[in-house]
Amino acid sequence: MKRFILLNLLIVCHFSILGQANKNDKDSVTRGENRKIWAAGAVTGGVYVGSMTTLYHAWYRNYDFETFHFFNDLPEWKGIDKIGHATTAWWASQWLYSGQMQLGITRGDPALRAAIIPLCFLTTIEVFDGFSSGWGFSLSDMGANLSGAGLFYIQQRVWNEQRFLLHYSYHATSYAALRPEILGSTPAERFLKDYNGQTYWLSYPIHRKGWFCLSLGYGASGMLGGRDNIWLSDGGIQDYSLEERYSNWTLSLDVDLMKLPIRGRAWKWFASSFRWLKIPAPALQWSRPEGFKALPFYF
Repeated sequence: MKRFILLNLLIVCHFSILGQANKNDKDSVTRGENRKIWAAGAVTGGVYVGSMTTLYHAWYRNYDFETFHFFNDLPEWKGIDKIGHATTAWWASQWLYSGQMQLGITRGDPALRAAIIPLCFLTTIEVFDGFSSGWGFSLSDMGANLSGAGLFYIQQRVWNEQRFLLHYSYHATSYAALRPEILGSTPAERFLKDYNGQTYWLSYPIHRKGWFCLSLGYGASGMLGGRDNIWLSDGGIQDYSLEERYSNWTLSLDVDLMKLPIRGRAWKWFASSFRWLKIPAPALQWSRPEGFKALPFYF
């Protein structure tokens, strides 16, 4: 949830100022591009400082700071959180790249800039975690962040486009009501925090230049805690250890919004902004306890 809020703030502010720079450009192409690059750097720096200050007060202020330490959270939530980190980094990178292209910022290596900026923000969050008594620096989180940004950068350098897409979908579950402080107490919180309802997808176009995709999704269910289903509450020990925790794999159809035959800057902005969402579609799902099942409309 921290990374989602932070990257939204970064990207919205980043492009709102770049948009102004684009509107006011009356000089030569080179001078205009220089101005937009300087505007981007200034805004990114300002947003970085402001967002980190806000994040500290909103998230870390109530926890003691300790000597820098590590925390191994790789076994938690059956890996769903790690895929979320990779998807966030990939999504922010492709959005920043798309924005540069729309505004004509092509000098240097736009793909590298687009990959590095989200990594700087996400790495700072991990460093904060490393000094906080409530968390610790997670090497697996960093690996996931690097994987997502790397997936974007390698594809952009090799193919000059994104063929492998990382998408996200969510459906409401009954687990959040059992532990709302962890899985969310409102629909918006559950959208971000209830790992039982989240599915992460790897989509690839059926035809290379087409917008219709085949998508493989990974999700999990039965999770009321990171590692197990037993916890302490005001009412004593809550034991849901009989609830089976399991993964599931889903095959479905999908759409790449960026390749739909719709023109216009507004549509491009919308498509790159929401490219991370999986389109609901029929699906075939497999899990160990349930086997195969056909789903007429899967979110």
